[in-house]
Amino acid sequence: MGYAILSDTKVLVGDSDTKSLCRERGFGEEVDGRQVLSFIEAAYLTELGKLNVMVGEAKLSFDDLMNKGSDIERDFLSKYLVYRDLRNRGMLVRSGLKFGSDFRLYERGERLGRDHSKTLVHVVPEEYTCSFPELARSVRLAGNVNKDMIYALIDEESSITYYKIDRVRL
Repeated sequence: MGYAILSDTKVLVGDSDTKSLCRERGFGEEVDGRQVLSFIEAAYLTELGKLNVMVGEAKLSFDDLMNKGSDIERDFLSKYLVYRDLRNRGMLVRSGLKFGSDFRLYERGERLGRDHSKTLVHVVPEEYTCSFPELARSVRLAGNVNKDMIYALIDEESSITYYKIDRVRL
């Protein structure tokens, strides 16, 4: 099992074997020679038993990471549930922040640097409401960057329903 060190709002991978594993499987980003994971990625790898996240000499549990993630990111649990579901389905999931969504999604077998994501995923609670102009903006933005838009709705039982939203041209 690899290890990583908690540093503010990021998690720094500590050993070369874990760095290699993360790069191969699309976890984190290389920054100044270090592999940096998001809290969601670190929590996922911790839940799988692939990573120990340390603060000094103390090892953080999965629950510790979820609590810290919830302190720094709104709707962290919902985003984590969608992230985990998509990863467990064999998809590569990356941040969608620069596209105004929660995640960008690569299909099974695609690789970072070689392939482009084809889907944006926005995580919302079941009771979420929005205006048609807001919905149209998100779909138009996705279309402008050649991606599909999916809304992932989380209900009270933490079940996820995915809705693909698209334009119809007549």
